Amino acid sequence: MSFDSRKKSLLWISPSGKKFDLKLKSPIRYSRKRKGEVKNNPTRSYGEKNERTSYKVVNASDDTFQDMGMSGRDISLTVIFTGENHDTEAMEFEKAYCERGKSKLQLHYGDFLLVQAMDFDRLNDDVKTLSLTEVQVTFHECGKTKYPTTKRSSQSAAKTKAQNARAAVAQSFSNTVATVKNQTTFASKIQSNLDKINNAFDSIQNATFVSILQDLKNGNILNNPYVMSTQLGLLFNAAFGTYTNVSDVLNTVYDLLPNFTSSNDDRDEYIADNVFAQNMIISASENVNGSELDTRKEAIEAAEDLQEINDIYQEASQSKEQEFNKKLDDTIIQDVDISDVVNETIGSLVDKSDDLKIEKTISVSEVTGIVNIAAQYYPDDFKADPDKTIEYLIKTNDFSFDKLIYLNKGDKFVIYV
Repeated sequence: MSFDSRKKSLLWISPSGKKFDLKLKSPIRYSRKRKGEVKNNPTRSYGEKNERTSYKVVNASDDTFQDMGMSGRDISLTVIFTGENHDTEAMEFEKAYCERGKSKLQLHYGDFLLVQAMDFDRLNDDVKTLSLTEVQVTFHECGKTKYPTTKRSSQSAAKTKAQNARAAVAQSFSNTVATVKNQTTFASKIQSNLDKINNAFDSIQNATFVSILQDLKNGNILNNPYVMSTQLGLLFNAAFGTYTNVSDVLNTVYDLLPNFTSSNDDRDEYIADNVFAQNMIISASENVNGSELDTRKEAIEAAEDLQEINDIYQEASQSKEQEFNKKLDDTIIQDVDISDVVNETIGSLVDKSDDLKIEKTISVSEVTGIVNIAAQYYPDDFKADPDKTIEYLIKTNDFSFDKLIYLNKGDKFVIYV
């Protein structure tokens, strides 16, 4: 059977069931990424205090990559509406696109995809294309993909998972500290890592953060490693709690993670680095899970960034542990998998995205005042508080100079619905 005979109509069904046959200006393109974790190394050990009698092989296979499938596709389409009613047809599509909830998309091949509407960009040119409206949209595939990897999660379930993981990391770290060979080197590495934290968050004046950091720097990690690991988690919580944007939290983790996933060959230094990396990712997950998000795009991007951070950590840490575990004397005891926390948080973000706004980009067809735009696109908010609505429009578009008053023909602005 030829491709033409198998080809299907491009169809989108909104959350409420409205159907749209779509015409495209350009070919369909999408991207996706294989997800996975380096897990269950052949020489990874579990047991108490690194005793030889507790050593056992967990996985006899040389393949340490756990394939977790493909990520959801990000599908960008340029849709055109033509004919005498092109403007009203495009408007009906726009209204349906703004409905909340997941929708269905039929591409020219394959089965229906469960998708989430993400971005909307509409272009009207009243001079050049009198009978054409062009709309750019982005869909994120949600069904049968990486997100979520387990059961659908609520915000409270993800929070509980993070709290339990922090306690488990502290207990595991406490057990492992008893096996360090050079206590002086180990304590020095902990202090060096605290200095890196201090430098990374040097602008934070939060009293809780400053107090916990001072306690950690003055304490002796060898006397009570359980308490100090717990405090380390609280330290990251306090730092991330000062951020206003989820993206800032995750960017900071990206920047700091290389400091705690180094390629050094010293076992004791690795143990000191690992407790920082684990607590940082758990705290970042907890912060992202509890943050207020405005758009579906924010939620999905946060989920993807969090997954990538965990992938980087898992590959670096378990690859290093495999090297150490080749010799029984250097065995790393580690039975805490923070991937559960990340996956639970991702599930929570995906659940949350159903009720979030989509971003719409609108092109101005004639010179229009900011007041008129605010009144037209945020009518309810404008009626309740005009000044606040105008301020919101300016802030979300980062308008300056003349654009604080009016927009020229061809200018674009973003609204959230």
